[in-house]
Amino acid sequence: MSSSFSPSNVTVVSVSYKSAPVLERMIASLPDGVKVIIVDNACEDAEALEALSGRLAVKVLTPKKNLGFGRACNLGAREASTEFLLFLNPDAAVEPGSIEAFLEAAGRYGPQTAFTPKIANSDGSPNFKRRSVLLPRSEWMPRGWPEEECEVPVVSGAAIFVRRDFFLSHGFDPSIFMYHEDDDWSLIVRAAGGRLVFLPSALINHQSGHSSGRGNLITRFKAYHLGKSKVYVFRKYGIPFPKQRLLVQAVWQLILPHNLFSSRKRAKHLGFLEGVRKPNKNFLSPEEMISQTKTPFWKVKRELKRLGRQFKSLPLTFYERFFSTPWYDWSCRNKIKCSDGRLPQTPKVAIFLVFPRNGLLPSHKRSLEYLIENGYSPLVVSNLPFTPEDELYLKENSWRYMERPNVGYDFGGYRDAFLSLREDLASLDRLVLVNDSSWFPAPGSKNWLVEAEALGVDYAAAATSFGISRVYPEQFEAIKWDYDTSLRNFHYGSYAVSIGPSLLTSKRFLKYWKRYALTAEKNKVVRRGEIGMTRFVLKNGFTHGATYDIRTLPEMLAKCTDEEINKYARNVNFLDDYPTKDIVDDVLPLLDATKSREQRESLTRFIMATSARIGISYVLPGFLMEKHGFCFFKKSLAKINKDNSDIALQLAETLEGEDGAIILQEVRDIRSQKGF
Repeated sequence: MSSSFSPSNVTVVSVSYKSAPVLERMIASLPDGVKVIIVDNACEDAEALEALSGRLAVKVLTPKKNLGFGRACNLGAREASTEFLLFLNPDAAVEPGSIEAFLEAAGRYGPQTAFTPKIANSDGSPNFKRRSVLLPRSEWMPRGWPEEECEVPVVSGAAIFVRRDFFLSHGFDPSIFMYHEDDDWSLIVRAAGGRLVFLPSALINHQSGHSSGRGNLITRFKAYHLGKSKVYVFRKYGIPFPKQRLLVQAVWQLILPHNLFSSRKRAKHLGFLEGVRKPNKNFLSPEEMISQTKTPFWKVKRELKRLGRQFKSLPLTFYERFFSTPWYDWSCRNKIKCSDGRLPQTPKVAIFLVFPRNGLLPSHKRSLEYLIENGYSPLVVSNLPFTPEDELYLKENSWRYMERPNVGYDFGGYRDAFLSLREDLASLDRLVLVNDSSWFPAPGSKNWLVEAEALGVDYAAAATSFGISRVYPEQFEAIKWDYDTSLRNFHYGSYAVSIGPSLLTSKRFLKYWKRYALTAEKNKVVRRGEIGMTRFVLKNGFTHGATYDIRTLPEMLAKCTDEEINKYARNVNFLDDYPTKDIVDDVLPLLDATKSREQRESLTRFIMATSARIGISYVLPGFLMEKHGFCFFKKSLAKINKDNSDIALQLAETLEGEDGAIILQEVRDIRSQKGF
């Protein structure tokens, strides 16, 4: 053995799922000095594992929910501090001299090498991973152990010895809950120039299938994830028709005669079929799987009601698409009240849409001052009647103000205001659309109006949403930061848009507003309005951009201190996306950017994934204000739920000056109204 390494340089990482009964045997087989980290994925063995850690040098990590095998291994690796890791199943035992053999081999091979030992089943027969569904047959190896030390195409997740730094650079794919993560990891290592080596001098005895118990329920659960993972890795590696070919395999397995005589085989094949059919489900336990795959009568009744509502809504959908706007123009045009203010018209007009439920607030008036200070003539549009006091104020502080029926939400108001400007559009240098869904300007922010003009594009917004492919919250570590405006729901936020002359004088743009289908459903407003207007701009070749470029987020986060990364991650706003809230509650408490580079990277990727999933102007208002001088602070954050409101209050309390005082008071007023 190399004199530079000893067993104290090794941490064994083991993932426990109801595995307490077999863990003591595994731990007892390790030589003195080896550290042990157990990730308890079931959280049902807490007392037993606590007793185990009290008697032995064991660290137990207890996430609040089942992370799956790969993500639990990643967590254990991040918590380790030694140079080497040995990933080991709980039902395995290490034969004397094996750790020393690993260390000796590590001294001979380069740092980019992972080792797989000689694994024996409980009866002494070879347990050797000789092939993979992801590899061609030409790379498969003969049955049984190789006769000598050699490179292999894949390694088994039951026992992998690797340098910690190398593993953390190429961890298990967090999108894989269980099964085929070792196949995938092997291919990742090879693609990165690493080596996979079979080491016969290291021996592991493995009681396969005993780590999480036996029974039809657990068998079905495991088979479900086998099918789900197989669909995922087939898609990942471009294997053609993954779901179709696996469905054929699953159905064939299920109809074989031996299923009639074995309930365990029926459970296994039924679970595999379910995993192939519904790979987007994320069952974390057998009990959860059974409860969610049953279809109780109340759920059938609920779905029938839903279908009934959809059927009933068909006439309304048809009406909205083809008749709602003409009917509104015919029946409501005379209900629109438009008045002139005393401010002159300039070549720059700002349509400011408000919903003054409690009259014009100090923040409304501050926004109007901001627009006027920057040379814009405000056209104030309200979806509610103004009070007499508000009319007196607007008479002095606007170019024009308009009261309209509350039809079509923000885009209904934008439409009426835009069409009222038809005769003026050719003379405008700039038209801005803003609404009161945000407090603006934020204290100390950059001048967004100047920034938007400086972009020199036809269509400038403050920020974008959904330009990065989204991942499920539990898969945040797999986020890929590829910006793509062709993604289906990509759009520029309509709470702040600056439009240039080329677009204003386009007959097609005027036609877009004339034909815009008014709707009483908010989700349709987003699709037809925010997304629809963005699609129009892209489709017709107009130039476009945002003053905050989300593509720079990884670069900006890289410049943050560890303390700032912790702060931003723990203060993300999740709105009503409760799967993200689960990650905030269950995973984030286990991560600390000050502890290691890997934990900082995990928190950074969580911030990125949540921003891509929900929208950065909602998720990271504090980050945007501090690091970018962002001008807008979304009001919905103070009212949607107490968790988000608490974060909004903390941020508002840091804002300075008169503008900060206005925002803080209105946050407190909203919280009082909501009972937070």
